[in-house]
Amino acid sequence: MGEDVVSVFQSANLILIFLGLFVLVILYMGVRYSGKVEESDDLVLAGRGLSLPFLVPSILATWICAGAMMGAAGEAYTGGLQAVVWDPFAPVMMMLIVGVFFAHRLRRSGYTTVIDFMNDRFGKRMGMLYLVVQMLSAIGWLGGQLVALGVIVYLTTGFSMMTAILIAAIVMIVVSYIGGLWALSRVDAIVLVLIIVGLLIMLPIVIGELGGWDVFFAEGDNWLEVPTFAITPVAADDGGFLWYTGFLGLAYYLSAWAALGLGDVPSQVILQRVLAAKDEKVARQGFIISGVMYLFIGLIPVAIGIAMYTWGLDLPLDKVEMVLPWVADNFLPPWASVLFVVSLAGAIISTVGNTCLICATMAGHNLFKYFKPDATPKEELRMVRLAIPVTMFMALVIALYFETVYKLIVFSGALQLCTIFAPFVLGFFWKKANAKGAITSFFTGLISWVVFFFMIFPYTKESNFEEEIIEAGLAMDWAIWDALYMSMVPAAILAFVVMIVVSLKTQQSDPPKVFTDSKGNPMTDGMFSWSK
Repeated sequence: MGEDVVSVFQSANLILIFLGLFVLVILYMGVRYSGKVEESDDLVLAGRGLSLPFLVPSILATWICAGAMMGAAGEAYTGGLQAVVWDPFAPVMMMLIVGVFFAHRLRRSGYTTVIDFMNDRFGKRMGMLYLVVQMLSAIGWLGGQLVALGVIVYLTTGFSMMTAILIAAIVMIVVSYIGGLWALSRVDAIVLVLIIVGLLIMLPIVIGELGGWDVFFAEGDNWLEVPTFAITPVAADDGGFLWYTGFLGLAYYLSAWAALGLGDVPSQVILQRVLAAKDEKVARQGFIISGVMYLFIGLIPVAIGIAMYTWGLDLPLDKVEMVLPWVADNFLPPWASVLFVVSLAGAIISTVGNTCLICATMAGHNLFKYFKPDATPKEELRMVRLAIPVTMFMALVIALYFETVYKLIVFSGALQLCTIFAPFVLGFFWKKANAKGAITSFFTGLISWVVFFFMIFPYTKESNFEEEIIEAGLAMDWAIWDALYMSMVPAAILAFVVMIVVSLKTQQSDPPKVFTDSKGNPMTDGMFSWSK
């Protein structure tokens, strides 16, 4: 895979040595913080004690991963800024939305997972539906990270891809099992420093090879030949939005913002950090600061992708995610390439650990309590730990079948947008939202997404069946993903409308439950009810 794009680095042995040292540091963190874990909240929420210096890296580590790094560079190479609205721009919006509207409320609730909120607000049936969506999204995300890690290690060192994946999986099982979020948050802080340093070394070298920032902004180009620095749709003759125009162009543009910008707002992967924050103020500030930081960090690989296409790098369409490894191999001095590969692998490993723990939390805390409501904290801890290797095994299976990292990550947000976004938002901010409305909305969004997909797919198929795309073997792949994205926007809108209508029609047969904080105080009292 990719031998013609990136060759084994001359510093391969050094990379493997430092990756081995990094693994030892991770294991040390697990052992060091194992003494802090006495019950499930200690393992999965760090005892609700994450301060700002550790909360921000923990949030960012969820996103500075395969999609933000390799995927975004490749997408920018392909379509400039229009192609990366999905990531990094949309996640920045998501973090700011969570920080402003949701963080203080959710932290004040005292829940262990967002499933607890769904159970209390809409009943256990809705809670189970939410759990299913979250598990599918998170395990799919986790599988994508494992694919990226294996590819990076294999291409840069020649080390077996499957062996690298297995070693990383075993290490993160051990650390998550014994040290939980206490240990992982410390690993996240180390990784964040490494990845920022690595990117800041790479960017000026790439821009220097191109001829400077003046050349970058004056001549910046991309494979699709749309306006490189346009983030919004342009005139039809200039490319619309990634060469879609009219209704399809508008739907595609809205989906680019909505898939992760709105779809990941109710994500357990994100909101577990809210629940782990030291207090409401730290939760709110952590997400706002993370959003600002992610914008600047995420734009670096985007700039590198654009610069490398402009420079003349000719990658096969199915290998564009290899932009960053190619740069590290060909432009960086050996010591810098070692640092970058280790930091990139470290970021992915960190995301693997965090996501695995979150999946295990949902299975061990919520699924177990569904069958044993009177479970003690000690029993919950035991079940969460048991769920950690099971979750990782499921992700390994997915990793064998999916290799498109960026799209796999974005798909998880799209699934959530169509099914649980409306119940989550209205459950927070509308007193009349009830269980019948939430469940009807869930299935309306899911079914209509499928219906709209089959309506839109013939048009995306026609648009993508061009000679170069067909030769790259991507025509059907692009047509399917484009249709999935476009169809989620009308599906999400319909889900919202249905929930409002059904809730209003069933107020007497299904009286709404009040959303309260940990002290029993109602919190569904307006969108800007800030905590004191």
